[in-house]
Amino acid sequence: MHVVRPGENLYRISLHYGVPVDRLIRANRIDDVHGLEVGQELRVPGARRTAPEAPLVPLEARSVPAGSREIALRDTSLHFEWPLRGRVSSSFGARGGHHAGIDIPASEGTEVHAAEAGRVIHSGRGLSDYGNVVIVKHAGRYATLYAHNRRNLVREGDFVEKGQPIAQVGDTGNASAPHLHFEIRRDRLAQDPLLFLP
Repeated sequence: MHVVRPGENLYRISLHYGVPVDRLIRANRIDDVHGLEVGQELRVPGARRTAPEAPLVPLEARSVPAGSREIALRDTSLHFEWPLRGRVSSSFGARGGHHAGIDIPASEGTEVHAAEAGRVIHSGRGLSDYGNVVIVKHAGRYATLYAHNRRNLVREGDFVEKGQPIAQVGDTGNASAPHLHFEIRRDRLAQDPLLFLP
């Protein structure tokens, strides 16, 4: 059992225990993924870890030191590519709260491509205000997240190649216009994608 504490959501809980979000939703008959309440008890079937001692607080940016593009690239042998070409309308960092990635506006239906090869560990809804989301786990400690998609083109468990179409741009979730919200995460902590992109 997991007792929900302030700042936690289903995605963070699922990452901690190594249990898919969909399984948590089914096991607890959750109708509204945004309706978790502090103190609520959740069954976690197949948990790979014990309950945390401290709250699973919201992801915080742990960007590498100033002038650190070289450090970021030296940290991984992965070579991330842009998932979508276009201007960045909202950058990483503070924006009425913390913005954990970059936003790239595009026409609805534009193809979104995998920034690196990896395995799809989430495809669907259920992650806060992100709408329709794809998350790809890459070699080592990295994962990429592609949010607000109109349609996902891959399923959980699929292996994808760098550059493979994995979604279509949309405005699902908390989005006022079609765009891609893109994140690069190291050990589940959001990094500034611009430090890794060519």
